[in-house]
Amino acid sequence: MKMLLNVTLERLENKINRQVLVSQNIPLTDLCEYIIVAMNGKKIPLYRLEINDILYYPEEEVDEENDEKTLFGLTLKDLSLKKDDVFQITYDYDQYYFFDVCVDAFLEDDHDVDFQVLSGKGYGLMDHKGGVTYLNYLLNPPKKWDDSCYKKHEKEYLQKKFDVVEVNNRVEEYRHIKEEQKLPKHYIFNVSLKGFAKEIKRKICVNSDILIEDFCRLIVVSMNGDLSHMFGIRVDKEFLNEYYFDLELFYLNLKAKQKLDIIYDFGDNWIFNLTLSKIEDGYIDTPFQVLTGKGYGIIDDCGGSWSLAQIFDGKDRSWGKYNINDFDLEKCNRNVTRIMK
Repeated sequence: MKMLLNVTLERLENKINRQVLVSQNIPLTDLCEYIIVAMNGKKIPLYRLEINDILYYPEEEVDEENDEKTLFGLTLKDLSLKKDDVFQITYDYDQYYFFDVCVDAFLEDDHDVDFQVLSGKGYGLMDHKGGVTYLNYLLNPPKKWDDSCYKKHEKEYLQKKFDVVEVNNRVEEYRHIKEEQKLPKHYIFNVSLKGFAKEIKRKICVNSDILIEDFCRLIVVSMNGDLSHMFGIRVDKEFLNEYYFDLELFYLNLKAKQKLDIIYDFGDNWIFNLTLSKIEDGYIDTPFQVLTGKGYGIIDDCGGSWSLAQIFDGKDRSWGKYNINDFDLEKCNRNVTRIMK
């Protein structure tokens, strides 16, 4: 049995919508993510489903006391929907896009397709660009606007049209990416301290299923930080919000040679530059391991890279004797192991 669903972007239903044919047996995580992709969303893991005032999240551990449910293990059939029933998918907890999903019909269909976009209107949403308010303004501009009022990326967006073949190809590409993400892999990163790239660096190996929060914490510890301050992660110049911290590293869909930054202590502003050197198949026995290194590392609360340079040059002796070459690989991995336990 198949279901015909009408998906509309709230407040822009006449501008951006999709009609999709889905199997009742499709996992709810797949359904939500394919809809997001079909609407041109790219920050896939950041979503939830709401029906009958109950929130469903793509995490295995949820707050059941607040009537939260997990999407894991559930299919569309488990929602016991009827014709004209509506549920909502909330996407991106910064911009908050709301997709209203209405059951249009139940169909007998033997085709081996679990998700297919049949028709639609509008190219889709724009990630990182102010949410539906911005989109509404862009798609319904003031009468006095002319071509000179639009920025380059706005002109490019407005030139794009809905193409059912392109949208289904995009969903299929995401399907393959998701299958690839689930395969056991490990990453090898080159890590260096900004301002001391030659003097303080590490090569680390990490499993792809490590949580992003744990990955950041272990990088900080490997560089001699004591985790007494907040930290964040930046990917391709985008500062990821805290919702990413509970996701596995593979969700970032990293590519070889890709660069990341981990920022630690927003006062001293330590910046660790990471470059993904290799992606290899299989997990290693230790989820995070320092392979090689150089340089002692940072000194918490000393004032950041500029102050560390003063200590390194001997101009500031208030922190005692600092030997930048005093790196001990075994001690570094012991510190990392203590954090992992």
